[in-house]
Amino acid sequence: MRRIGIIGGGQLGRMAIEEARKYLAYIEVLSPDYPSPASDLADATHVGALDDYELTLELAREVDVISYEIESVNVEALCELERQGKAVLPAAGILAAIRDKFEQKRALESAGIPVARYAALPNGEAADGAPSAASLELAANALGGFPLVQKARSGGYDGHGVAILGAADDPAILACPSYAEEKVDFEKELAVVVARSPDGSIAAYPCVEMVFDPVVNLCESVLAPARIGEDRRAEAQRIALRSIEALCAASERSGSPSSGSGGVFGVEMFLKKGGEIIVNEIAPRPHNSGHFSIEACASSQFDQYVRILLGLPLGSPELLQPAMMVNLLGEDGASGESEYKGLEEALSVPGVAVHLYGKREVRPFRKMGHLTALGATVGEAIERAMASRSTVKIVGRGR
Repeated sequence: MRRIGIIGGGQLGRMAIEEARKYLAYIEVLSPDYPSPASDLADATHVGALDDYELTLELAREVDVISYEIESVNVEALCELERQGKAVLPAAGILAAIRDKFEQKRALESAGIPVARYAALPNGEAADGAPSAASLELAANALGGFPLVQKARSGGYDGHGVAILGAADDPAILACPSYAEEKVDFEKELAVVVARSPDGSIAAYPCVEMVFDPVVNLCESVLAPARIGEDRRAEAQRIALRSIEALCAASERSGSPSSGSGGVFGVEMFLKKGGEIIVNEIAPRPHNSGHFSIEACASSQFDQYVRILLGLPLGSPELLQPAMMVNLLGEDGASGESEYKGLEEALSVPGVAVHLYGKREVRPFRKMGHLTALGATVGEAIERAMASRSTVKIVGRGR
């Protein structure tokens, strides 16, 4: 059995380790903190910065295959490991193509994948590193005017690194390397999780719809299957598969080994008001939009991830029952040691499962866990999820 190394100490690593235990897999993690969600369950933990070159090589010496649960890792170290013959999944070339979202957009567009219109922004024009008002005006003119969306080229997550700008002097302007994108008039936000084995085998999960909290720009819930026509769900899957194959091909052309073209990918999309589906962005790891699969599918996204790392055949992505996943966030104003209230009531709802991530400290709107409700119908899954979620509050201890 291969020894696995995962760069990252968060909940994605934790849920992967939970799935790996049924295979008796040995897993080490590199975590910036100890304890942490993943290090709680790992066989061994290396503590340090996720982008530390030497620590990445140190972890790799202990294991047979290296992966990552977050994009902010050291790509140069992963490239060096590939040169040494170490298995890196997904390949360093895939990560390089994906984590700079501007380059990701260019790669998808060049492969004929439908994406929103976008424009480059010069970096560091203002003293604080933000683009100038003149550059934003030029971008707006090219993209149909304000409002437009400014996106950080890297490092964005959970609502961070995205700003909707109403004018060139909007106070929300991001002071970082970024690009501009048209504000898409969409009907729904969709996602498809794709598992790809290094041998080219593919498993695509059912298309889901995501609901985002408009205040904190954070995924609130995921519904499987998406409430769109079967033709639209099939089209979303086709676009997701084409996107992953295009990125894997680009990675291999850059010199990354074809054996590193495996992994689990979250493909986020927009269903536009006119019916067109376009790709928003892609994550080279298990994704929040796929958490429902733990209870609702024959083989979860984390099971697929572990199978890929262990060199095992892919499982079935079949949806066994409609499901709704709801993120459990820290309450507004919460701080300090985490305390979970209402779990007994939440778990009394039929068909509900709760996953807590083991984060010691709660903060406002921090992802602390999720719950998934199964139902005989989409409507029943929604009803159960909402009833269960209404009972849960995550606060600071003593508050």
